[in-house]
Amino acid sequence: MPIAPHEAPDVPPVAVEVVLLRHDPSEGFAYRRLITALGRGVSPDHAARGLALLGEHDETHLVHSTSWRATREGGITLTYLVHPDPAPDRPGTPLPEPHRIACSPRPGHPSPPDLEVGHVVAHAVRHLAFLVRTDPAVAAHVYAWPGLVHALRSLPLATAGEMAHA
Repeated sequence: MPIAPHEAPDVPPVAVEVVLLRHDPSEGFAYRRLITALGRGVSPDHAARGLALLGEHDETHLVHSTSWRATREGGITLTYLVHPDPAPDRPGTPLPEPHRIACSPRPGHPSPPDLEVGHVVAHAVRHLAFLVRTDPAVAAHVYAWPGLVHALRSLPLATAGEMAHA
């Protein structure tokens, strides 16, 4: 049975964030980050594809929802990873530590107080590393980039609780 959309007029804003991922064997991971408000009646998947300028029938890019988080203003940000970056000539931000984990020191307050965009992107990269090993469709996409496969396999495959924190 489909879930009915929430119709409350005072629903906090939802943003769709897209991390456009790149990998160069000598430079490592880099990304561009785009963000937009989710319009009424627009699916988050469609918004992410549109933000990345991907056509509806584009099957050459991986688009995957990787996380969500609450904003300080009371909204929600949905994060998507897109690979490869459809505009690799645009400036990107290096991700030198894709293994960094942000966590809260207080068990009753799960949101990390010092969360940065780099933490969110690192989570997306680790999520991709997990999917390469568990999702045949994602693996088929990523195997076209051997350097990326090697980099993802070098990341620890563990749940967040099993990894050392930043």
